[in-house]
Amino acid sequence: METAAFLLMAFFGLLNLWVFHRFRRPLLPLVAALFASFFAFFLSPILGLVAFLVGQTLAFYAAGKSR
Repeated sequence: METAAFLLMAFFGLLNLWVFHRFRRPLLPLVAALFASFFAFFLSPILGLVAFLVGQTLAFYAAGKSR
């Protein structure tokens, strides 16, 4: 089950990286959120998924605000 969650998180993380790169948004907040969520995932899968969702939300907020 953890493998499926990790693969799903990795898929959406890479998809978001592609979207940010395609629309020329700053990648640093997104990369930082992905790194923190992958690190937290190995401590606790639930904590990693929560960090992923919060980090993605904040990265998209920062991207929209920088416009």
